[in-house]
Amino acid sequence: LNMTTAYVALPNIQGNLSAGPDQVGWIITTFVVASAVGTILTGWLGTQLGRRRVFLGAIAGFTLTSALCGWATSLEELVFYRAIQGFVSAPLLPLSQAIMLDIYPRRRHGFAMSIWSMGMILGPVIGPTVGAMVTEWYGWRYVFLLNIPMGFLAFAGVFLTLPEGVRRPQPLDWIGVATLIIAVVSLQMMLDRGERLDWFNSTEIILELSVAVIAFYLFVVHSLTHDSPYINVAIFRDRNFVVGLALIFMFGVAVFSSLFILPVFLQKIQDYPVLAAGWMTSVRGVGTMIAMMMGGFLADRLPAKYLILTGVICVGAASVLMTTWTADVGGLEIAWLTMLSGFGMGVMWVTLTTVTFSTLAPEFRTEGAAMFALIRAIGASLGTSIIVAVIVRSSQINYIELRDHITPFNNPLRDALPTWDLNTIAGLAALQKLIVTQAETIAYLNAFAFLVAVAVATAPLIFLLRKTR
Repeated sequence: LNMTTAYVALPNIQGNLSAGPDQVGWIITTFVVASAVGTILTGWLGTQLGRRRVFLGAIAGFTLTSALCGWATSLEELVFYRAIQGFVSAPLLPLSQAIMLDIYPRRRHGFAMSIWSMGMILGPVIGPTVGAMVTEWYGWRYVFLLNIPMGFLAFAGVFLTLPEGVRRPQPLDWIGVATLIIAVVSLQMMLDRGERLDWFNSTEIILELSVAVIAFYLFVVHSLTHDSPYINVAIFRDRNFVVGLALIFMFGVAVFSSLFILPVFLQKIQDYPVLAAGWMTSVRGVGTMIAMMMGGFLADRLPAKYLILTGVICVGAASVLMTTWTADVGGLEIAWLTMLSGFGMGVMWVTLTTVTFSTLAPEFRTEGAAMFALIRAIGASLGTSIIVAVIVRSSQINYIELRDHITPFNNPLRDALPTWDLNTIAGLAALQKLIVTQAETIAYLNAFAFLVAVAVATAPLIFLLRKTR
């Protein structure tokens, strides 16, 4: 929930703290980058300190930093607290997943993952709606302060029920960890700032990409030649796990970028108020909830690859139909296609999470869950960056193309706009607004087409999954 509520509050934070658009973006960037670093260290911390201690520490740290974010008096303070929040809360997702897989027998993993996925997917889905309501009624600070009572409840529940896990203290491969952190942080920075800095026309972006490539190369070479590397290469002998990582990367690219598109489309193209856009977006959660309730039952009875394929088809079909939208598309059509996409998301997520770990040895679960979360986050960052680039560049190109047809000699245009006097400033302003809206609409259709391409590219990978008993 915390991942996506902050997106809606950014304009209010910007005005309240007197920050520029580029500066306020660091509130999201620092959280994502710090989360990536924390996720990398999750596996080692879990084996060194025990999963119970790390899990309780992550909840406590998340709750404390939420309070600090809500009480921040300057942008610098807020960015600093968000960075700490991202780092300390990173173990929550992978550790909770590993714990769920451990406390349920393997035959009930589908059921366990459907429960776990409700929180994992519904949080980001309803986040924009909750963020819009809280920001509108109480102010942006309560987006963070809302986490405090939930944090206390979570800490108490986990403290009373979660048993201590097995501790296997081992030395940390500092070279492997350092090179992987440098690679991931550089890649995340490049993806987040690329569109603002015009990508490879910027020296900073070229430098960040170069550092990421070199660091990742050193990490791979070190892992293959070191006696006890940070990531045990034996984990990659499990075919389902490797294919699952590839699929969750594609899932992150397609699904989390689609969560970004719809609220912006509704507000910019159709002039929906923030609250109305939030409610319309929450329809996706209905489809996801239906899939979650069916997912555990189906995952234990039907072949995983066909369930994942069903989810991909639903997401792809919804995206195909979205490419036919106009600026005047009706709310009913938006709602049912959004629900279909949400259903596909839910089916994919529950089944994919189950099958990825279906054949993985129990001793690799914490490490595997951390890697699963990291790859998903990188896919989400990459997908969002591509979507933003497509929308921004397509809008500019489409505007220029459409503008070139606006001449006094275009009689069909003049006939189509009989109520506008193009010899007046008001008439020209109305025409310009129409052209801008149409150019941006086409840009969003191009973004939906990108999601279709990702769905098509994902489908062949599904058939590489090994059948499990």
